[in-house]
Amino acid sequence: MKINFGKLAREPLLILAALWSLALLAPHLPGLPRPSVSGLPWRQELLLSFLLCLTLGLLLRRSDTQPDSLFNTPRIKLRLLFCGALFAAWMWLSATWAAHPPAAVHLAFQWSAYLIFLALLCGAVSRPRVVRASFKSLGAVIWILGIACAVESWFGAPLTDGNLRNDLKPIFRGSGGFGEIMAVAAPLFAALALQQKRPRRALVCGATAVLAWLGTIQSLERAPFIGASVGLLLFFAVALLKRNCRPRRLSRLGLLAAAFAGVLILQALPLSSPSPLAASRDTSTLTRLQGGFSHDANTHVRLLFWGIGLEMLREHPWQGVGGNNYEVAYTEARAQFSARHPDSPLAGLNDYLLAVYAHNEYVQMLAELGIIGFSLFVFFAGALALTLRRALRHPTQALPALGAGAGMLAFAISSGASASSFRYFGGGLLFFFAAALVARVAMSVHQCEQQAAHGLILLNAGRRLAVVWCAAVLSFAMICSFGTQAAGSMLHGLAQTSVDQTDAENFYKASLRFNQSSAATHYGYGMWLVGAGRMEESLPHLRYAVARGLNSSTCYAYLASAEDEAGDVKASEQTLGEAVRVYPRSVFLRVRHAAELVRAGRDEEAGMEMSAALLIDSRAARGWYQLIVNDIDAAIVAARNNRDIAMPGELQPEAAVFAVLAENEKRFPEAVNTGWRAHMRSTKF
Repeated sequence: MKINFGKLAREPLLILAALWSLALLAPHLPGLPRPSVSGLPWRQELLLSFLLCLTLGLLLRRSDTQPDSLFNTPRIKLRLLFCGALFAAWMWLSATWAAHPPAAVHLAFQWSAYLIFLALLCGAVSRPRVVRASFKSLGAVIWILGIACAVESWFGAPLTDGNLRNDLKPIFRGSGGFGEIMAVAAPLFAALALQQKRPRRALVCGATAVLAWLGTIQSLERAPFIGASVGLLLFFAVALLKRNCRPRRLSRLGLLAAAFAGVLILQALPLSSPSPLAASRDTSTLTRLQGGFSHDANTHVRLLFWGIGLEMLREHPWQGVGGNNYEVAYTEARAQFSARHPDSPLAGLNDYLLAVYAHNEYVQMLAELGIIGFSLFVFFAGALALTLRRALRHPTQALPALGAGAGMLAFAISSGASASSFRYFGGGLLFFFAAALVARVAMSVHQCEQQAAHGLILLNAGRRLAVVWCAAVLSFAMICSFGTQAAGSMLHGLAQTSVDQTDAENFYKASLRFNQSSAATHYGYGMWLVGAGRMEESLPHLRYAVARGLNSSTCYAYLASAEDEAGDVKASEQTLGEAVRVYPRSVFLRVRHAAELVRAGRDEEAGMEMSAALLIDSRAARGWYQLIVNDIDAAIVAARNNRDIAMPGELQPEAAVFAVLAENEKRFPEAVNTGWRAHMRSTKF
């Protein structure tokens, strides 16, 4: 796609229109280091904030030459932006009561960027070429992502589905936000295919829509697939039944529907011959749906996360725990959930994995922003719905508005079981792009009905400058905030991959100077200090991380181990006691706590803790006891002689086994080069 930079400088909105979709590609660009845990989506955020700041800066420079249509605001647009601004303001306010204010500020910056993006695109109502520029660049991005996903699905599945990559997620499929991007893009380009007069353009748009649909199916994400299915069914039904949404040629509508159905059928058909295609069928969105939800572990974990979110709402009903503070409040809310539902099988799930959001945007909003914040979001959603209703009355542009509305509906449904949603600048950007398209059509209807300027709110030169200056300052603040997070994230990644110990420590310290609030960096540096034998120095970092989101059972165990080795047995026991309160059905934590109570001389309490572990899973409890108290060689011998004792290789979570082994090397230094460890470290093995 050829870019005329002179035209971009003369028309600032073309900068945003032509380049915003590059943010969808940014997470997949290789070369930049990233941490292994909790890497923020800074690439998208930094790129978008830079584009917003650049566009607003050029608008300030040329504000006296911009047409009135850019600044004179229809009431329907003002209502939409006002509702969104109230919601964003509540997020900013939530930082005052959040336990981790930087996380709330980060979320507020994200929504501020969304609203500035929406306002700028809505301001281009009289400039169709801005919309065309957006669709051209977006179409190119969808083709790049769609083809890469298809190649990965059909030919790279053995390399990217965990067989040779240590159970890491695929590069595209299963990645945060990819399915939602494709789910929103499919109806958007389907509407363009039906609206275009020229057959060649219609064919390109139709192929883009079908490719986006294929990417949605191959995404390994069920929520975007369900959302896209509902959105497309509604789109085709309304396009067929509503007169002003009906395309000029019904044959084109039929061909497009047949193409969508054909892709779905081909993806659902099993392949008889062994091939990379057959391998990809074994792990696909459709096979995941065919497995049902009643026995699906991911579904049960989602139900647990939702229940924990509702516990936060019950504790803080009106204001919530603060924006982006779900992970921070997770442990206390999970302890309350376990106490309220002691017999629920959900209470024993996911103790060894980090909770990455609530996997339901609406539950997370309720938990973080309370009833007041969620009500403001509902007002914003209602304003969007009213805008769409008005747009569907347009005599000639109702079909593109219908496609945008179907895309927004797909995103809204997907957000009900998604960890991405608005939290990543992927599907969220496409959602607001679709909202801008709907607002653009609705404002055209409004102006036609009013047939005069009294439907507009006129802004004089002073107000124009004030509005743009405020948005520009906020965008510049985003660049500074996201930029420091980016620097911290890259330095954290460099620290993890550095071979030289001095360089690694310097990178960790530099990362914390840029982003002092990063729980992941504190945890990484704390674990590095543990490996270096500097236990007392590691404790502040590990405690900071556990209190701010890195709070799985193994995280608690590593912290307790560091406290124990630093000589603070009381703090170690208290940490494990807190961990057991949060994860009461964790056999590992109960046995580990019992061992710590014995070391503290509290044998009676240790016996009670061990009895509780035996009631949960007696075989695993005995296996953990042997491993924790007597080390791995004795545990293996005991398990071979008694089938009621689990072998170390059978114990779960596996990460906790390695944590215990690392701790035991300090307690049993003579076993480091003997027995099982010597066998595993042997070059002959």
